[in-house]
Amino acid sequence: MKVVKGKELVGLTYTWAFDDLPRVREVAGKNPKTFHIVVATDDRIMPITTDSGTGLVHTAVSAGQEDFALGKKLGLPLIEVIDEEATYLDGLGEFSGKNAKKHPEIILEFLKTKQAVFQILPYQHRYPTCWRCKTELVWRVVDEWYISMEKLRKPLEKIVKAINWIPAFGKERELDWIKNMHDWLISKKRYWGLALPIYECLECKNFEVIGSLEELKKRAVEGGSDFDGKSPHRPFIDAVKIKCKKCKKPVSRIRDVGSPWLDAGIVPFSTMKYFSDKKYWKKWFPVEVVTESFPGQFKNWFYSLLVMSAVLEDTGPMKTVFGYASVMDEKGEEMHKSKGNAIWFDEAVEKVGADPMRWLYAKANPAENMRFGYLLIEETKRKLLVLQNVYTFFTTYVKKEEFLVGADFGAPKSALDQWIVSKMEHLVALVEFSLDKYDIAKAVIVMEDFFINDLSLWYVRRSRKRFHEESTDRKEAIGTLYYLLLTSAKILAPVMPFFAEEMYQSLKTDDMSESVHLCDWPKNAGQTDLDLEQKMDEVRNIVTLALAQRNAKAIKVRQPLSKLKVKSSSSYKVLNEELMDLIKDEVNVKEIIFDATIKEEVELDVTLTQELKDEGMLRDMLRDVQALRKEAVLKPEDKIMVEISADEMLGQLLKKNKEVLLREMRAIEMNISMGEKNIIIKKV
Repeated sequence: MKVVKGKELVGLTYTWAFDDLPRVREVAGKNPKTFHIVVATDDRIMPITTDSGTGLVHTAVSAGQEDFALGKKLGLPLIEVIDEEATYLDGLGEFSGKNAKKHPEIILEFLKTKQAVFQILPYQHRYPTCWRCKTELVWRVVDEWYISMEKLRKPLEKIVKAINWIPAFGKERELDWIKNMHDWLISKKRYWGLALPIYECLECKNFEVIGSLEELKKRAVEGGSDFDGKSPHRPFIDAVKIKCKKCKKPVSRIRDVGSPWLDAGIVPFSTMKYFSDKKYWKKWFPVEVVTESFPGQFKNWFYSLLVMSAVLEDTGPMKTVFGYASVMDEKGEEMHKSKGNAIWFDEAVEKVGADPMRWLYAKANPAENMRFGYLLIEETKRKLLVLQNVYTFFTTYVKKEEFLVGADFGAPKSALDQWIVSKMEHLVALVEFSLDKYDIAKAVIVMEDFFINDLSLWYVRRSRKRFHEESTDRKEAIGTLYYLLLTSAKILAPVMPFFAEEMYQSLKTDDMSESVHLCDWPKNAGQTDLDLEQKMDEVRNIVTLALAQRNAKAIKVRQPLSKLKVKSSSSYKVLNEELMDLIKDEVNVKEIIFDATIKEEVELDVTLTQELKDEGMLRDMLRDVQALRKEAVLKPEDKIMVEISADEMLGQLLKKNKEVLLREMRAIEMNISMGEKNIIIKKV
């Protein structure tokens, strides 16, 4: 015994425990120069180190990906040992008929009986498993059918570059796949599936691909009559035999079926009468958009569509590919039934509704993995509730006969109405542009921002009193909000079809389309006013700064203040009286003064006179009554009687302002008594 370099062993042959098995002897006899030979590895294929072993590895060409690649390069013989069920084949002695997966121990026992093993120890190593159920896999080498792809590489690259890819990195991923693609594996060792029309002669090894059912019928020498009227699938098509063009022997179809991606890729042609009505097919080809999750589809569906179209028409089958990443759980982890974090669609839609789920999906950036879970859905529902509340506010205060449609509405007169109509027209244009560009997330984000920040937090909040019966511009307010809600339903429809339809059905009049999904997309009415939008932004900025000061000084908004100073600027000075009144109402101040000497942009005068304090107490009283009305689930038109007990000072203040309070409370009577503060309302 001596120590030698590994390279000195290269070329030696050896014997092994399984050499007497018939199938092994047969392969050894056909490959005497390469059977059981010591070879040097290729580090690019099978890197071997001495870090976790001896540096000597046994390779079986039919039992591993690296083994097969190295064996193919060096011309090593392959021994086929198991079938599709992992059962040992004939010619393997006592192993034949036994299952390699169910009985792995038989190999170890055999080696022991042959005294061919020194020691058997547990060894932890990486092992392939099924991605779905995690069952261990076995490696099996079989003959398969491929489509040669080299000639298609350049045409496919040209087609990919002409397609609009969303996200844009999709183009580079597809080009990378095509640059490195191998021949396309198209066969499957299964029973069900697309029957590959390949006929291989077992005598002379010639094979042919049949191009159509008509050709198959003409070439059939057996089973043709039995096949007539049957589906071109197994077992019917397997009865048909053709005559070999070379040796004239009867030839059967190969047993393999086709990859499902063959079926998927031919859809733009097979479903569009490509072979039977080319004129009809041209009306629909290429399709506008194809959408599917990115992971995997670059080498599967997108790829198969591109290949079929390149072969048949030398052009792309679609104008745009819209791809998206994967759906994860709320923690960003993959969902799996085995992990217990999978959420089934039926369960989710029953629990939270389809529309909030659609909104969450549509809002997600398609380039990034999306997190999905019930907490995230609840957050989405809270945001959507803002629009629901605006819709409920309108239907609560406005009867259907008061709806103002089309010409009855007319152009808005107040700055607030003009502003919100201008914002809506901008929104419609932006949503339309985004949807046309397949930027669904942008469309959803701008709609959500409009509903929350413009429609609810500013327009409706500033317009509530206008919907009271005694308001002088109630009709204009109704017309404006009706237009906003009806238009909202139309632009929401592609994303939230159910809620949009519910809104539309309660808003539509008899002369309108039966469904929101039958309506035309809203058109620009030419009421956009960029100058007004900019001024309203300035108004809202002043309000935000002033309210922040109130909050910092712990002065509630219901408490009126005497004045607000605003640092002089050219933009602020152009605000008209109507816009200035909006600031006064929102900040609850009596006067606005422009002053270039103040240090901050706005400055509140927080000095409270008795008159201001009295007004603040009256506002508190109105808020308390309104809260009781809401608690009693009263409608705006419901009248009430109010019983108030208060101290003498508050009582006198209430009596002094009784008429105003009755109107604001929508009450017919208010009785005031002395005592601890308490309020009771009764519906009349």
